[in-house]
Amino acid sequence: MALNKLRIIGAAAAAAFTLSAGIAQAEQVKLGYGSDLTGASSVLGGESSVTAIKMAIEDMGGELLGQPIELLISDTLNKPDVGLGLARKWIDEDHVTALLDFNNSAIALAVTELAAEKNVIYMSGGSTTKLTNEQCHETTSQWIPSSYSLARSVTVPLVKQGADNWFFITVDYAFGHDLEAKAIEAVEGAGGKVVGSVRFSPQTTDYSAFLLEAQSKGAKTIGLVSFGSYMINTIKQANEFGMDVRLVPFYMALTDIKSVGLETLKNVSGATLFYWGRNDKTKAFSKRFEERYGRPATFHNAMMYSEALHYMKAVKAAGTTEAKAVAAKMREMPIDDATDTSAIVRLDGRVARDMYVFDVKKKEESTSEWDVMKIVATGNKDDLEQKLSESTCALLKK
Repeated sequence: MALNKLRIIGAAAAAAFTLSAGIAQAEQVKLGYGSDLTGASSVLGGESSVTAIKMAIEDMGGELLGQPIELLISDTLNKPDVGLGLARKWIDEDHVTALLDFNNSAIALAVTELAAEKNVIYMSGGSTTKLTNEQCHETTSQWIPSSYSLARSVTVPLVKQGADNWFFITVDYAFGHDLEAKAIEAVEGAGGKVVGSVRFSPQTTDYSAFLLEAQSKGAKTIGLVSFGSYMINTIKQANEFGMDVRLVPFYMALTDIKSVGLETLKNVSGATLFYWGRNDKTKAFSKRFEERYGRPATFHNAMMYSEALHYMKAVKAAGTTEAKAVAAKMREMPIDDATDTSAIVRLDGRVARDMYVFDVKKKEESTSEWDVMKIVATGNKDDLEQKLSESTCALLKK
């Protein structure tokens, strides 16, 4: 397995490292970022989120506990066996202190068990609610929207606006299954009706049969339980057919809107954790990111920055890289950083934060290349997240 190792050493940290050669070394922070670097979700995060993590390391001065901070990077290929093998190698051979992302829910469920067994921090990019329920662990936290919060933030406002007749087109693996189930529950709980659903293989490129099935069943709203190229190609094919239905993507990001184009996405709505143009603070963070990467930050970029920085702050506060001590500090300390994040890590490991409902801007409303979203409402984290009283997480019973 190819492994790209990136060592980031500040000048002061490098000097300290040289002076301490030959004597006992302090604990070293090693971050392992495993992600989809080449597949369907790579444009949203992938290599671009390496830039965000490097920014967080820079903001910590490049070193912690008297040692340089090291960042390891590799492609999971979106395959559970590859992702788990990578995590195991990094833990056993490279002695990473924290794993970041591993953003396929099937991979995340395997990695969280390994990280708990090996006593390593895991900050998950998977959306399955199992991570904060039956498979919750003291050393795991979930940063990307859960299927529960994502389903509610997208569907409930639309049902209230009259989008009450739904069909779902869902990617056929753990993420899709979980999100579809939560979305159906949210639609029906809000008074809407689900007329059908279909699941497609990750190898699928033609979605026409699924769209025609939705149309034949009288669906007025089609929920796209997918992301990246899957979602984009479905939207493009629906437009080619001239379908008079509302398309509701659950995981639409800045880069997706740019790829598809504002004209194609008329009357499309969604929800996001972060939008670069929301306020002065998000604009400042994204300007800094854009100077390094060439475009504003996506929500994935912002979350990777946020989780890496919060972990490192917790290590500094704990004075150690020992996973349980750091996990306790991560839950104790509020999340507050340059992305305008205001959130907490709950006892079950869920990172609870507000989400922002957006409309895709009309072409005439956009004032620049990346000015593509209009924030129209804020979803309060207390309303979006599963109640702790409903959780099956064993940590809550201690």
